[in-house]
Amino acid sequence: MFKIVGKSEPNILCITDYLIGDMSDINYEFLLLNRPILLLSNDWLDKNFPSLGLRISNVSELSKALDKIIYKDEFSEKRKKYLNQAFAVTDISNADVTLQTMLEASQIDNPILALHHKNNIIYKSNLLPLLDSARKLNLEVVENKRLDTSKVLNVGAHFGCLLDPVIAKNYCVHLDHGLKGEGTANVEISRRDYLKNNFFPSVDLHVTAGQMGQIRTEMLLGPMKSKAKIGGYPKATSIIKGACSSNRQNIFKAFGLNPSLPVITYAPAGNESFEKPGGSLTKSILSELKNFEKFNDVNVVIKLKYPFFLQRTLLSSVRKKFKDIFL
Repeated sequence: MFKIVGKSEPNILCITDYLIGDMSDINYEFLLLNRPILLLSNDWLDKNFPSLGLRISNVSELSKALDKIIYKDEFSEKRKKYLNQAFAVTDISNADVTLQTMLEASQIDNPILALHHKNNIIYKSNLLPLLDSARKLNLEVVENKRLDTSKVLNVGAHFGCLLDPVIAKNYCVHLDHGLKGEGTANVEISRRDYLKNNFFPSVDLHVTAGQMGQIRTEMLLGPMKSKAKIGGYPKATSIIKGACSSNRQNIFKAFGLNPSLPVITYAPAGNESFEKPGGSLTKSILSELKNFEKFNDVNVVIKLKYPFFLQRTLLSSVRKKFKDIFL
């Protein structure tokens, strides 16, 4: 089976056996499952991204690379090392720990938890797991509401969601929607953004997932670095829950995949650009992966960030070619 998935939900990761990545943070998220990673690597990635997996320069090398990692997974220990650097919490309690970190820092007694995601699927993927954690504590939760009260704990996964004057006047928490892992960004762009916005003074707390994210956030915040605190990564709770055997069949069914065949997921950061110098997405790679699926007993999934990501980044001829298998 061959599918193109334009969704940010982490479900497909839970049933992925082999991940093909580039500079995307998804490589670090996949470390939670300790399964093999293949890095579709260019010169920038070779210089800037750690050895989370076997590097290939082209999808044409996929068959040989899979043969190597199936019989001898040489990167398992390295993945564990980077897992512990990327995540302070590596079990299902990530969302609970994140919420507790925010409650302790804010010192607000029994707050209203206001989640600000503007219905963006990427922001929602790291905010909505907090709902279950809040219910355990009997906290009231609202979404995308501007509450003018000191009892509100505003949480956003993007700075733009927290800059509204009404929201900004009360306690605000920025929760990374990515792990800020080593090699996952052109850091100079982020540095300019933080400086341009005066280090986002209305944000009272920046919760990071682990040591890697903390180091980068402190660097970007400069004089405001004391606002950064290691907590958890709520999306990790969803990934670990989804990997349970009881969920696997439902996920296979939802994506229309064959549960008796391995799943190879290609999850690029995007096409190569100044912003994403380690990006790898091209129409030729999609075609090569389609041909690979055709001649091998595998499920191949192309995981893109947005439903419109393919439309925005690739030619219309490619969209027409793959329209029947784009979800």
